[in-house]
Amino acid sequence: MRWWLFFALLLPFASNCQDAVNYFGGMDLHDGIYRDFQAFRDNRPTIPMEALRDAQGMAVSDIRRTSGKLLWQPDTGAQQTVDLDRIWGFCQNDVVYIGTGNGFYRIGLMGSLAHLVVEETYQDWNPYMYGYPYGSVTRTVLVQQLLDMTTGQYLPFNASGMDKALLHDPVLSEEFRGLPKKQRNSFEVLFRFLRLYNDRNPLVFPE
Repeated sequence: MRWWLFFALLLPFASNCQDAVNYFGGMDLHDGIYRDFQAFRDNRPTIPMEALRDAQGMAVSDIRRTSGKLLWQPDTGAQQTVDLDRIWGFCQNDVVYIGTGNGFYRIGLMGSLAHLVVEETYQDWNPYMYGYPYGSVTRTVLVQQLLDMTTGQYLPFNASGMDKALLHDPVLSEEFRGLPKKQRNSFEVLFRFLRLYNDRNPLVFPE
């Protein structure tokens, strides 16, 4: 192969390496609102924090404590209302909060497999509630979840969810499937494979 052709083939690869950086604790994640998962993976908020305003037109410093309307002024056009029910999440002080379950919940453990705890509400049937033959009560429970940064998919933090996530890493997948079923469902094993996966498959953001 001619030398110039060799370097021409290497150039795109080298460029990609220079344009990406592995995630590390304290990494500067840009504050603002992510309209979708891809905006988060690009570390490029759809609406930067400095563009957000409350109903009185004041700058917003804490999205979590904002009540009422949240507005933003694009570079061109009229002021727009932010529909928090339709956004993927937001970043504030380098902490990412995701809209899932009953609200927005922070990513507790960031990585190619991220871990978070969310609240979920469900109806539990109670045949004797209040003296009536049938009824239901609303229950709220804390649920652990995984976020697969490759696909953007939410997975349960159990053996089934981990098994699906580890398909990206055949070596770990084979090791995990070789364990007895009871061990695979233990939190100790789940967290161990979560850490192993993230060590072997670093989370990458654009530089």
